[in-house]
Amino acid sequence: MYYCDYMYSKDSAFILSLDMFNKNKNQKGILHLKIFTCEGSPVDNAKIRVISPNGNNEYSISIDALGYFPTQINSVQFYPGCVNKLNISLIPLALEDQRLRADHHPLYKDIQVFPTGSELPEDEIRELTMTLGMVTPVGSPSYIYAERFAEEVNNLSSGKIKIDINTDAKLGTDREMLQNILYEDNIDLIVQTTPPQVDFMPQLSVFDMPMVHADEDELRKAINNAEFYEKISDVYKDGGYKLLGFSDPLFRQLTTNKEIQNIDDFNGISIRTIQNKNHEEFWRLLGAKLVPLPVGEIYSSIQLGFIDSADNPYENIIALKLYEQQKYLVRTRHLPHLVNLITSNKYYNSLSAAEKAIIEEAAANATAYVREGADESLQQRKQSLVDKGMTILELPDETKKEMRVKALPVYERIRELVNDDDLINLYIGNESVLLEQ
Repeated sequence: MYYCDYMYSKDSAFILSLDMFNKNKNQKGILHLKIFTCEGSPVDNAKIRVISPNGNNEYSISIDALGYFPTQINSVQFYPGCVNKLNISLIPLALEDQRLRADHHPLYKDIQVFPTGSELPEDEIRELTMTLGMVTPVGSPSYIYAERFAEEVNNLSSGKIKIDINTDAKLGTDREMLQNILYEDNIDLIVQTTPPQVDFMPQLSVFDMPMVHADEDELRKAINNAEFYEKISDVYKDGGYKLLGFSDPLFRQLTTNKEIQNIDDFNGISIRTIQNKNHEEFWRLLGAKLVPLPVGEIYSSIQLGFIDSADNPYENIIALKLYEQQKYLVRTRHLPHLVNLITSNKYYNSLSAAEKAIIEEAAANATAYVREGADESLQQRKQSLVDKGMTILELPDETKKEMRVKALPVYERIRELVNDDDLINLYIGNESVLLEQ
């Protein structure tokens, strides 16, 4: 919590102003709450949820609630990983007596500690607003997936649970959101791709093995394998996250103003790719020059000549209107573009059984929705880009094979990072086929 942080209630018209800071190195601190409505009138009831940081934390809590005598509670213990509830009865201020008298003391009941959502009635469905973040814009694969998920959650909960979708990195970069969802309390769900997650869960590098799958059907078969999905879910769980699902697997393609057909054509091109060491190394091995940029700066950077190329899935190429600045779309299909929906173990475990069932069913329904008619949609997107003036190029088989040979150091690097041959083999099958295709 930041010093003097104002939090607006989503359910009622009141504001919490929190001043929270440590007093010393023994993790004792002060939490100062000021509670008042937007109109300046007293608040009858306020529910305050405190998520504890790592380690036991002892605080003194002072409360200034409009219309009540101020009070202070000393030596309150917050327990890490728990939702901490304080039941406090404050003494109302008489209109003619605005001074706190020494003989007026608030009634303080013991703290109640609820370790997880398992303490809630199993069938309880609360009025909730879940905050969902993503870095990509409206119309992107992430947004389409998130939008459908939000609709499903709303329907399955009869309108009780709402999903607040935040696009265009409004809640932070991919890395910032991945950290925030674990350690803060203002993001509940994330829709993003796997490359930014590799630094937090190195075994996800398995998805960074380039030129592994020849087409969408092959990629889908690997992702949908039940044994593989279970192992990947465990990777997320061990990292502190809960995997709720993958959208339809897609490929990243290359857009450029240079016609590319052979391996030498990659040499010297300046390219913006996603920030991931495995992706970056692949392009370096092909001879490309890397220019790190946020998604929102790709269009202007091509327009101004700062970069020659970018790799994106079809949906992002359309959403970013790259067809206005790039002549060619080269069907490299070099790496998968896997959009997934995650939450944290902490937040997931704070939900009731009924609430968990809703978000899991909603995620499954959203996945089924985006995968239904996926091949037809893919053809429509390709045709849309052709209609907008782009030329789509297929790479010769020999060029693809040479790209795999160039990428051998990346395979070895990823094998060391993943350190799980079973996981790798479930994803790519027999590794020897890489150089035979």
